[in-house]
Amino acid sequence: MIHHIALTVNESAEVKNFYENVLLFNVHHQFKLTSDLSNNIFGLPTETEVAVMRHHDMEFELFLSAQHETKAFSHVCLTYWKSERIYNKAKRAGYKTVVKPRNEHDTYFIWDRSGNLFEIKELVEDEEWF
Repeated sequence: MIHHIALTVNESAEVKNFYENVLLFNVHHQFKLTSDLSNNIFGLPTETEVAVMRHHDMEFELFLSAQHETKAFSHVCLTYWKSERIYNKAKRAGYKTVVKPRNEHDTYFIWDRSGNLFEIKELVEDEEWF
């Protein structure tokens, strides 16, 4: 079972603008990662603000940092009931989006302003997951 996923976010405003307003996560708590601990774990000797976000049983740790990361195929896939609402919120807020048409439910791809990619799928109650 996954406990949380950690992401780098370059602008503190994204916590509210993207993660709360678009993805519907809430701030559970915030803390500072000390420069010593950051250096010991990540090799980055910088004190870093972290926002822990929750939505149902999913949790993100958002590390607020000016450091940009190069991403290729990395993404997080989330399921929502009425997933098109999430896509529409992202589109209206000016986030980069792509729609992949599917038979019954389209799949939506949205990026936050730090380049983190989210694949948004429809939550289908009777669908089997392997």
